[in-house]
Amino acid sequence: MRNLALLFVLFSVLSCNCKKAALQTATLSAASECPKDGTCNIQLLKNKTIAVKKDEFGSVFYTLEESTSKSVVQYTYKRTVKGDIQDANYREEIIFEIDNKTENLNLSDVALADTQLLFGRFCFCRGQTGYYAINQGKLSVNKNSNDTVVDLNFKTDQVPQIIHHIAFSIK
Repeated sequence: MRNLALLFVLFSVLSCNCKKAALQTATLSAASECPKDGTCNIQLLKNKTIAVKKDEFGSVFYTLEESTSKSVVQYTYKRTVKGDIQDANYREEIIFEIDNKTENLNLSDVALADTQLLFGRFCFCRGQTGYYAINQGKLSVNKNSNDTVVDLNFKTDQVPQIIHHIAFSIK
């Protein structure tokens, strides 16, 4: 009976590890610099799409939904807070989607809406936080034999921003 219980536990652990390994299919390497006063993180959320919505006050937010044809890129800059200063947190987020079959893509300005490109600013900055649709900038995606290179330059006139450029490769 003990052997059967041990075998069941071992089988459960091994099957969980197999599922985790199957989820890790891409390696992201940042080419753009992160501001020295914080940390940056980039994620590729495979087989997801962005559903952009507005709440009853007109504020933009999004949800992620399953999709077999798209993937979502999420870049986050988080300023390092020194000491225990209250209300000093600051974070910027850039999120957009790309078609899984995209090999070469060059979009600019209003065409950026095709990627659901959003810029998020989160801080103790009254009236200047939340997500904003971006329609000024350039996005290029170029696939070669080894990897896919993504380069995004953007700006918004709605709120101040620190991050204006992100570049990375997907292997």
